[in-house]
Amino acid sequence: MRLRQNVWLAWGLVVLVVLVLAAPVLTYPLGRDQGEFATIGAGILRGAVPYVDLWNPKPPAIFYTYAGVIRLFGQSTFAVRALDLLLYVPMAAALFALGRRLSGVWVGLWATGLFGVFYFTETFWTLSQNDGVAALPMTLAVWSVFALQDASTARARLIYAAVAGALAALTLWFKYPYLFFVLALVAGYLIMRRRWVWREVVAFCAGGLLVGLGGMAYLASIGALAAWWQSARVTAGYTAQGYDLGVFLADMRNYAGYRWTHWHVLWVLAIGWFPARFLAYKSGKLPNNRTYTVTDTHRWRMIGVWLMGTAIAMLIQAKGYDYHWLPMLPPLSLLAADTTHRLITLLASWLDTPQQKYYTRIALAIGLALSVWLGVHTWGTAFGYLSGREPAADYHARFVGGEVRADESQAVADYLRQRVAPNDTLYIWGFRPEVYYLTQTRPATRFIFQFPLVADWYPDDWQQQNVDTLWASLPPYVLVLRGDFMPWVTGQDADSNTLLQDYTELNNWLIFNYERETQIGNFLVWKRKA
Repeated sequence: MRLRQNVWLAWGLVVLVVLVLAAPVLTYPLGRDQGEFATIGAGILRGAVPYVDLWNPKPPAIFYTYAGVIRLFGQSTFAVRALDLLLYVPMAAALFALGRRLSGVWVGLWATGLFGVFYFTETFWTLSQNDGVAALPMTLAVWSVFALQDASTARARLIYAAVAGALAALTLWFKYPYLFFVLALVAGYLIMRRRWVWREVVAFCAGGLLVGLGGMAYLASIGALAAWWQSARVTAGYTAQGYDLGVFLADMRNYAGYRWTHWHVLWVLAIGWFPARFLAYKSGKLPNNRTYTVTDTHRWRMIGVWLMGTAIAMLIQAKGYDYHWLPMLPPLSLLAADTTHRLITLLASWLDTPQQKYYTRIALAIGLALSVWLGVHTWGTAFGYLSGREPAADYHARFVGGEVRADESQAVADYLRQRVAPNDTLYIWGFRPEVYYLTQTRPATRFIFQFPLVADWYPDDWQQQNVDTLWASLPPYVLVLRGDFMPWVTGQDADSNTLLQDYTELNNWLIFNYERETQIGNFLVWKRKA
């Protein structure tokens, strides 16, 4: 078949293969970050007000995204994990469109497949993360600037500029450091247009203000604006911890090593973009016209600026967490796709003619290898569980992140579900909000984790507010965590059970009203006295 005549059929086949191979991620349990987003998303559906009723340091877009999938699929782990599969389709379409505009159909197809392989081979900890979700509006914003460049009418260019501005503002509603992506988007626009077109600049700003100010107006309408602004201000102390040079370098060595282990092929291909272009130029062997269009250097410069902006956003957060790197994946996939396309084209042209015949064979072989890689990672992990040969507890025991063990979360959730009713309150002293979501209980206070009550950069009066709320309504159970040493969020090298001893008012409240019932892993389970 001629690729040009079956462009979207080929794209749909790539997407379908990726989705089928990635389907087992639906069985992955929740980490604590997914737990906090899901707890707030479920709370929103019950009428809770973010920041006021359920506090969090992040902007609200991720909470409403989670609320949407929970509304769609119900309060389950499946709903959270379905988010990745749902978002892959528009992401794949945007990457395909970008790759096609950059260097042709084949580059669009390779970008679609490479992104899917490297995204869905992430861990249960990094999937369904705020950073991965935010990569979608970023990619669509870049596509809007490309569409603006290619638009044939002034009106269409103004529309695309406004859409790009709206998507840039939406990106900021996922995370504040993505301001550096917005700056990169503006720089990329200037590189492509080579001058300021002020009507387009005004349209971009109008789209951004519509989403930015519109979001603030919504928060004000539900009474959350002041609490949101306070959460943004106090979070600066958390970020500032990483600006100690020794801590920064240690964190970067740790997480850069993880990224290299997982993305090494992608890094090599992205770095190989320059030599691959040089080889193609020196060889004098041009790719077949059916699968290749002339590359616009300015467009590729925008991809490079995009990558730089997301890299700076990762660095400015000063932690280097594995999921902070995820917004770099779309531009890296595009660079790697172009390198792959050029190298296969050169190899095919050196083998024999017809070139297209050998290109297709080589492409299918590489595509099969990537599919096997993805399938082994996903189906290889979950097949025993899905086939019924592996008990759920054993399957969940495979998912570990630091001191967090998914089997412990499931065990304590099963224990509580037998003893409490949905919508009962629960209090967790620690950072394990996934238990709220799994048990369908309501957090007893607005603090769904402990760190804003112990770190020095948060208001002192929050401790008293927390205890006053607990005295007013005693939950049936309290969970206290052991072994969760998290100095990067608490500012202290002590676990939650130890930190509790220094929180006199809360410790007194617990001892007066509760008695230790059991221990499940790192969870100390306290039951309300008769």
